[in-house]
Amino acid sequence: MLVVPRTDPLPDARRRTILDAALEVFLESGVDAASVDEVRNRSGASVGSLYHRFGSKEGIAAAVYVDALRGYQAEFVTALDRARDAADGIRSVVRTHMRWVRANPDRAQFLFAIAGSDVRRAASAELRELNEPFFAVVETWLRRHVEAGEIRAASFDVVYALWLGPSQELARLWLARGRRGSLRTETTLLADAAWRSLRVESDEEDQ
Repeated sequence: MLVVPRTDPLPDARRRTILDAALEVFLESGVDAASVDEVRNRSGASVGSLYHRFGSKEGIAAAVYVDALRGYQAEFVTALDRARDAADGIRSVVRTHMRWVRANPDRAQFLFAIAGSDVRRAASAELRELNEPFFAVVETWLRRHVEAGEIRAASFDVVYALWLGPSQELARLWLARGRRGSLRTETTLLADAAWRSLRVESDEEDQ
């Protein structure tokens, strides 16, 4: 079974309330313009509690980012773990990616907005602990199917671009344009396209 170890215990209800409130504040005001006081007002937590738990406004934003990414990665790994074969895994991850974005639009928007920012740098240690086992799981799964002659041999960056690049772009557009539509038809098209781009061609008809 594919497992990504957790780097910290499950957040308690109070932490969840703070993270959800902070996410709302950061999306409304932006991390730079937002204040710890806004998070305090929205969450009901004291300023002392916020600084004790997170250290700074950037620390709060980093915790929101890591929390969202952890949830996304857990569903990604579950999709691989349940995959029947290479085709099912490639398609399932695309469907999981889009389903997670639709179910968690605010978290997805925050992940997109924070990429490359000071918040990511503030979270660098936690992200390293989170990402290293995650990418090890994904690369191990890919390598197994490459060695079996089912998936094309290419660098991880190329595989990722073919696999999830179009889905990432569609998700960005969906979030930017008012989050309208279910994207079910589009998701099926992208899942099939990802598999066609990554499979090793054979004489057999794709199932």
